[in-house]
Amino acid sequence: MAVLLLPVYENERDQDSLTHDGTVRAVERAPAGGAAGRAILSPEYSGGRADVSERMHIEIIVHSANAGALEQLRSVVALLRERSHEVYGRVTFERGDAERFASEATERGADLVIAAGGDGTLNEVANGLLAAAGGAGPDALPRLGVAPLGTANDLAAWLEMPLDPAAAVLAAVDAPTKVIDVARINERYFVNVSSGGFGAEATEEAPDRVKRALGTLAYVVTGARKFASLQPSQAHFSSAGQVVHDGEFLLFAVGNGRRTGGGNWLTPRADLSDGLLDFCLVRAISHAEFLRLLPDLRSGAHIDSEHVLYRQLPELTVRPAEEISVNADGEPIDASEFVYAAIPSALRLAAPVRLST
Repeated sequence: MAVLLLPVYENERDQDSLTHDGTVRAVERAPAGGAAGRAILSPEYSGGRADVSERMHIEIIVHSANAGALEQLRSVVALLRERSHEVYGRVTFERGDAERFASEATERGADLVIAAGGDGTLNEVANGLLAAAGGAGPDALPRLGVAPLGTANDLAAWLEMPLDPAAAVLAAVDAPTKVIDVARINERYFVNVSSGGFGAEATEEAPDRVKRALGTLAYVVTGARKFASLQPSQAHFSSAGQVVHDGEFLLFAVGNGRRTGGGNWLTPRADLSDGLLDFCLVRAISHAEFLRLLPDLRSGAHIDSEHVLYRQLPELTVRPAEEISVNADGEPIDASEFVYAAIPSALRLAAPVRLST
């Protein structure tokens, strides 16, 4: 199994790189570098290509204070300011900062907010934007950009966005705009995938220090440990009053996007703009059968397996036999009931290139 090892990032403040209000100082200019990626999206774009000749208010919310990443981002901030854009950087210090920064950026009238971090940072930024919207449509919100700096970067990897931070920021600035759905789990929004059972346990139990050291390999290591003691869970799954599944399962995933857990294509038919959630459930099977299924779960070739239930639904309610932990964009949520819903046309994503699914 090929695993991409990413650089180590720490969530610390670099005081030399911050102004008194938490913004990143711009220093020298650097070349953009990196190749543009492809965005795997439905063909219809509502906003078209951004007008890069127009002055924009851009805010970059950075999860990591890694010296290398900050130097690249400071350089691209300087470049954008040379192009007459108004650019601010904010570095997070603790959980919830990215959500608050995104909400504040919306209130300040930002045109583009870029989440520079992993899937969890993107999740917080999306929640901050939607909280600030107060029910208004996506046109009332800044466009959302992504600069991947995390461990898995599943959404960015799926959309084949540049992995170089500076290239990703520049791609977001002049990218076309795509209006996308989000999903809601209880009172929390997510952009990509939520999962429960085996996958969620492996994600939650991978320690931060191990993820920093091993990158996505941390999920493989933790998953191997969990596999040795794999036991089915039990839950009632329903949609629109109809039973979808009632009984044991090994894992499930609810996808607005397609890829989760550092490269597993659990919901490979998901579309960011179809108004539906893709639901995948692996039934309770033996260790040997699950081991044989794993490569297909990794590649997305599992949909027609007799051990897999796959549906596309506007909403889903999950009632486990006992309280369990699921994750949404990699962030854990503990509850005894999970109510999922698709929220159509909720955000405007700055996606580098259009590619039909």
